[in-house]
Amino acid sequence: MKHSFLTQVIFYILFFCFSVFSAQKITIVNNTTESFTVQNGQKEVIIKDGDKKEFSNIASRISVIATKNLNRSIIIFLEPTEKLTITIKPGNTIFYTGDQAEINEYLNEKLNVETFGKMKDYLSSISKKNVAELKNTSEIFLSGILKKLKLSAVVVSPEDKASTKKIKNHIKYNWLYTLLSTVSTQKDKTFTQQAIHYYYKKYIESDITQYSCSSIYQYNVIEIVAKNKELLPTDFPTYPIVSPTDSDNINQYLPKNCQKFYFQKKYDYLEHINDPGQDYYKKVLTEKFSEE
Repeated sequence: MKHSFLTQVIFYILFFCFSVFSAQKITIVNNTTESFTVQNGQKEVIIKDGDKKEFSNIASRISVIATKNLNRSIIIFLEPTEKLTITIKPGNTIFYTGDQAEINEYLNEKLNVETFGKMKDYLSSISKKNVAELKNTSEIFLSGILKKLKLSAVVVSPEDKASTKKIKNHIKYNWLYTLLSTVSTQKDKTFTQQAIHYYYKKYIESDITQYSCSSIYQYNVIEIVAKNKELLPTDFPTYPIVSPTDSDNINQYLPKNCQKFYFQKKYDYLEHINDPGQDYYKKVLTEKFSEE
């Protein structure tokens, strides 16, 4: 009996030590000349210039906000036991060291530049109304991104680690957004239907029954798809409307965590133009999404 009790005590001590010393950690280093605020989920921490702070229990992203043109959202791509140091330097340049540092740097600092820069090539294919060329151009470009990160495919597989799944989805929906936002603005409905149908069937349909928005790109893509629903021969799941707006016909196809992005985007715009309608969206964000 004593032996059994002692074994349990040792087990819990070892488990506690493993949890403490092997947990995922992010260290933020402030090498700028002013303090900034780091937001991790609902928590905020001020880091003074020359100081650093360590964070555990990381949300999917952190935000770094200061007064001098620094307002960055940094998505974290790590396994549960990995560690990463993010250093903010003068000029608001960001350096990554530690586990998966190169991947985190590429996805946060370079991917957007490349995907949005490619839109001019998509427009060239679209101007020719050449769906085959658009497919070829976009998928060769996607293959190049995957090669940089040593990934063989962008579609998630059950064998992928958690961070790999997150990386793949981030790449896929960033890439799809630049594609579909370009395609969906065209007046040629036949071309738009062919293009959206192709990318939907190949890259989105497998996600649709359990769709979730962990980033603005996933929201943007599902919004575009919902707006062009009549072009797709498929039924979409519907969800309760979090709070009524003039976009209910679109939002009904968005899960709750996707609707959050709608309200945040709308609030940010109305707040920017100082429209009194912002109060409604702020209230919804506070009351309906405060725990997310």
